[in-house]
Parts: sequence; structure tokens; C-alpha cells
Amino acid sequence: MQDLTNSQIRYLHTIYMECGNNEAVRSVDIAQKMGVTKASVSRMVKFFADYGFISAEKYGKIKLMPKGEKEGAVIHEKITQIYPFFADYIGLDKSEALDSTYSFIYGFSDTCIEKLLRKGWDMI
Repeated sequence: MQDLTNSQIRYLHTIYMECGNNEAVRSVDIAQKMGVTKASVSRMVKFFADYGFISAEKYGKIKLMPKGEKEGAVIHEKITQIYPFFADYIGLDKSEALDSTYSFIYGFSDTCIEKLLRKGWDMI
């Protein structure tokens, strides 16, 4: 996975989820979904557009490019695998479990995550 910050992982995953089946999403929808300002989304959109993750029209729709789709899918797969640990195994509420999952993905190497997932939660 590309080296993204915790915040960038959150944004890209939200864009990935909101875009769904190759649909475009509005910046305002991302801001509302994440509880952030439109200016914050605008800065992140510029970052992702500069690196070829998304295409974006000024004040328009955001669409994932193949690179963003691939990275978003990798992040989503990890979240799908790790989130149950925090939500079900540890018993955190949904919001805290998702925040913990994002932090986990950001804080641990891909190799570490893969090895932990192969071990399973019953080994912890």
C-alpha cells in the first residue's frame, strides 16, 4: 500500500465507499459523511488528484481513478478484516472501532498486518 497518513487513509476509504459502483461523489457529501469542513475535503481532493488517485471538477464531482480504486480496495479489504477485532472481539462501539481500525492500518506495516490476520484473533 502507498504510504498514506492516517487522515489520508480515512479520506480515501470514505471516497471509495461513497463512490460505490464507479459513481462520482460530491465534496460536500464527503465533508458531511466525515464531519469535516468543505475546505478540508478540498485540500485532500487536491492531494489525491495530484497523485492520480481521483479526478475532480472544481466544485464538482469526485471520481476514483484506477490507482485510487485499487488503493481504496486494499484499504477496504483491510478494514473488513480488522474492524471485527475492535468491534466484536474487543467490544468497542462502531465509531471507536472504525477509528481504531484506521489507526491500526496506518500504524502497522503491511507485513505485520498480514501475519496478524493469518494468526487469527483467537491467538491474541
